[in-house]
Amino acid sequence: MSKHCPLPHLHLNLKQEGKVSACWRYPDRLGDYRTQTLEEIWKGDTLADVRKSLDQGVWPTGCRSCKDMEESGIKSTRQQALEDYSDFVPNGKVQSVEIRFDNICNLMCRHCSPDYSSKWEAAVKKDYTLMNQMRKYGTYRKSTKHVSLTDSIIDEVVALAPNLKEILIAGGEPLYHDKHYDFIEKLLPYAKNIKLSYNTNLTTLTHKGKNILDLWKKFKKVEVRVSIDADPSCYSYVRTNNDLNNIEQNIFKVSYLKNVILSATCTTSMLNITRFPAIAKYFNSLGVKFHCSIVQYPECLNPKVLPAPLKQQVTTEWNTCLNDLKDSKDFSRIQSRGQKVIDYMNSQQLDKFDDFIEYSKSLDKYHNTNLFSVYPEFKPFTSSF
Repeated sequence: MSKHCPLPHLHLNLKQEGKVSACWRYPDRLGDYRTQTLEEIWKGDTLADVRKSLDQGVWPTGCRSCKDMEESGIKSTRQQALEDYSDFVPNGKVQSVEIRFDNICNLMCRHCSPDYSSKWEAAVKKDYTLMNQMRKYGTYRKSTKHVSLTDSIIDEVVALAPNLKEILIAGGEPLYHDKHYDFIEKLLPYAKNIKLSYNTNLTTLTHKGKNILDLWKKFKKVEVRVSIDADPSCYSYVRTNNDLNNIEQNIFKVSYLKNVILSATCTTSMLNITRFPAIAKYFNSLGVKFHCSIVQYPECLNPKVLPAPLKQQVTTEWNTCLNDLKDSKDFSRIQSRGQKVIDYMNSQQLDKFDDFIEYSKSLDKYHNTNLFSVYPEFKPFTSSF
């Protein structure tokens, strides 16, 4: 049975370390922008094999995230893409690109890694115990040489702009990056035809005298997913010591742009799954759309790790939450997207709770924090910490 996915026929995903992949969920390498042009990768045999395998109903190894989701009985990124990209007609050209300029970021979120945070990268280079723990659990890159997106590759993406309908921008934190602003300014001649889509922590709206709102208002549409991942009870723990009030103020400022669609997103992991119903209510109180995703890897942070009694408790609280929010304008999204997380959590019992505790202990030691002071609900399920 076909596993057809529109993304390999429309999209290129540019990650750090020269990696080009088929989508944001695809971890394997289709090509290397350090040694190949984007056109060579787009027309190359490796990507052609991915397209062919999916169309023939065979999961490529790089599609294991969607395989896991579909086998867990929830809608995968592939299935969501069939809906989201239904108005895209493949024409042999790249129509969608995701670009990450670097891992430059001002935060050290606990579900993140040195791959996507320069602060975590600096930390592990000074703390070999932390480095070894991140290597053990798969959150530290194996390569020792850091590679940023080069000006020539950025110019290649700009050259694709006449045919692009969508550009996704992630990080690190793109709103802190010089190259991000230069890139957006180069796109202005094509802005009326392009939708920008961001993953951002929204800790700032200005950079070196430039205001991103002045640029965003020139584009066809801008989707801004604000990574919050918590409610006030655990935000400063999950997104280590950041100021939630600042984020709320920036959301308020962005909401005035008519071409911007704002959503708050919860990257759901062991660090927020027990607060997931409260997070849904908090996001709803902000007046933004609800969005969420799932941490599948490293496995120790996967919501499937949650002990069964806590899963039952979260499920009960989720059903109460849905009843409380039934009159919300965003209820349909909250219900459909949130239920996906709950169903995924309940689909399997992943025996990695001790690993979660050990990994949390490593991060707590670095930050001088304590998991149980924020999540006392975990303490009955472990004998020591």
